[in-house]
Amino acid sequence: MAGIVDMIELWRGEAPSAAGTAKFFKKSGNRSGRFFTPQKDFARYMAQGLNNDLRGTVKSLKIPLSKYKELGGNSLEVILDNDSLRKAKINLFQTFLARAGSLTPLAMKGLNLMASLPVATATMMLQSTPVNADEANMTLEDFAKLNEGSTNVDKALPSELRDI
Repeated sequence: MAGIVDMIELWRGEAPSAAGTAKFFKKSGNRSGRFFTPQKDFARYMAQGLNNDLRGTVKSLKIPLSKYKELGGNSLEVILDNDSLRKAKINLFQTFLARAGSLTPLAMKGLNLMASLPVATATMMLQSTPVNADEANMTLEDFAKLNEGSTNVDKALPSELRDI
């Protein structure tokens, strides 16, 4: 059937923390920013950068399989030409996954805790509570003096024993 072309999706992970490595490629013929891979997991890994960068992005584009082979593509990488580079767009989902992979285990634990709470509880934890004008400059001693005259603090209410 005419008009049907096999396409391959290529990925590129870019991390600001790894921007210094581009100097090497500029010396060797200005090939920086041209390396793409058919492995999106590897692109996400590259977007995380040298120190788990949270600002990395993952770009993607689809090109014909014949052009991929013509450019010398193998299982790990291909160096794209100028026309193909202009077509590469940021893939939001893969970028989100790369940034989530950069979070520390403690941050992931906190996010999991927040996700398990009801929305009202989570928003209550994030909002600050305003202070009354009288309480703004009070010390612990002042709060203790307020509590001295109170007779209804943590006392059990009287009740009678009855048969049921």
